[in-house]
Parts: sequence; C-alpha cells; structure tokens
Amino acid sequence: MQTLMKSILSVTMALFLFFSAYSLKAQNSDAPQHKVVIQLVNGDSLSQRGLMKNLKNLTAGWPDLQIEVVCHGPGISLLHTKKSLFLDEVQQFKTKGVDFVACENTMKSKHIDRKMITEDARTVPMGLKEVILKQEAGWSYIKAGVVKN
Repeated sequence: MQTLMKSILSVTMALFLFFSAYSLKAQNSDAPQHKVVIQLVNGDSLSQRGLMKNLKNLTAGWPDLQIEVVCHGPGISLLHTKKSLFLDEVQQFKTKGVDFVACENTMKSKHIDRKMITEDARTVPMGLKEVILKQEAGWSYIKAGVVKN
C-alpha cells in the first residue's frame, strides 16, 4: 500500500512539473516580439554616425530586437556605394539582422541606379509607405538624426 502511494505521489509530482514547465514555455512564447523601424532622411554624416551608434547600442543591448532602417530623401546616401562613409558598418549590422531599405522613389528622382545601392540593402517602391505600413503593423518608430541647436 505504501509503495502504491509513493508511486501515485511520484507520478503526480512528475505531471505537476511537466505542466508547470509547459505553462512557463507558453507564457514565454506569448511575449511580444519587439520591432522598430528607423527613418533616415538626413544625408548629414553626423546624423548617420549617430544612427550607427544607436544601432550599435540596440544590437548589443537587445539582440532579439527586429530593426529596419528606411532611407529616403538625402538619407539614401547612407546606402550609396560611392557616397556613403558607413558601408562597412551597414554590412556589419546586416549580419546582425538589421534590415536596410532604400526608397525607389528617391532613387528615381536622384537618378540612382540599383547598382549604386549596396547589396546589403533591399528596395521598396516608397520609403514613407514602408514606414507607415510598419507602424500600422505595430512597429515602434524612431526618426534618426541629430538635433542642431
């Protein structure tokens, strides 16, 4: 009788531990996936350097954060193979999962061919639309740049 009670107690404990672990896993999988879209419209190297510092801090301190950088207007120079001062950094951040996006409207208006944009970036038809769609999908928004006083 005592052996039967020990067996029942052991099975009950095992089931309790199993379901506790399963419940904890389910809670963790329900945790929100954090995503941020960063809009870069400034061609100023100081602003772009600031963006690189922000990306360094975000990727180091929050490695599972999903990041997309949308470059349009003068900001497209960050991705231009002949004009960017930060192509090495863009490539490094790309390997860390940062998604860089170039605006095709800007490319067209500035006569920039796709070959002039780093291979580490993809293109979208309209940069502003990309930012809006990301925000509507629940992405946080940051406008990159340096405030000048």
